[in-house]
Amino acid sequence: MRISIQSAKGGVGKSTISMNLTLALASSGLRVLLVDRDNVGYSSKLAGIEEPGVLSSVIDGLNIKPVSHFKFGKGTVTVVKISGDGTRHETDIQKLVNDASLKERFKAVIEDILKSFPHDFSIVDNPSLIFHDNPLVQTEVEVYLKLYPDRKVVRFYVLTAHMRLAEETVAYIRRAEDRSKLGSPLGMFVNMIPPGQEAEAERILNHVMERTNLKLGVLIPFSEEIFQFSEEMSSMPILPQIKKMSELIISGDLGNHVIK
Repeated sequence: MRISIQSAKGGVGKSTISMNLTLALASSGLRVLLVDRDNVGYSSKLAGIEEPGVLSSVIDGLNIKPVSHFKFGKGTVTVVKISGDGTRHETDIQKLVNDASLKERFKAVIEDILKSFPHDFSIVDNPSLIFHDNPLVQTEVEVYLKLYPDRKVVRFYVLTAHMRLAEETVAYIRRAEDRSKLGSPLGMFVNMIPPGQEAEAERILNHVMERTNLKLGVLIPFSEEIFQFSEEMSSMPILPQIKKMSELIISGDLGNHVIK
């Protein structure tokens, strides 16, 4: 399964959830690939990747593979940095679009990395407001599906417990799904719930799920250990709600569930 983690706004903990779900799946003995497409590169940084991402390295003519691979629990984690080089992100994408040779080089590097690190699950950490028709997304997905044509593709969305953001998220989900020709929406994370706001967070979760036909919901309380975590990824504590979600994903039990 390929799981895309998306959000309507930055700062909601999307990268943290991507890393935490990656670790939870790996702890169960699986090989997990984390694809870091976020232009901030937070996941890559915590994985120890200091090199430029695949996108900017191809644009600059550098022959590097920005990958981190490590054992975790009974499984393994592989992190590949696609972008994550800040303000040059959009300019680099436009160069990729306008130069066929750069695009083919980018695809070749991605294919080589994917062939070098077989995996059971892949998690994709995206920038906020990403759409499937983004040229970088389309190019990376094209290579991935060439190698894994039967891999199921699903999407999870992330927000915090604010009704205004919930309405923005509903609108974003509808636009994102209208513009996507691949996979299906599956679940929602309401993240960093402050103490005393659990009931409001659950109301927001139900509000969004009812309007978007999402099946799985996860309510994650604020965690001081996780908030602005900056140590090595392998030392990140696995949140119990994420662990439960990973178990459902592994079992294939993707019916209607709310995890608290």
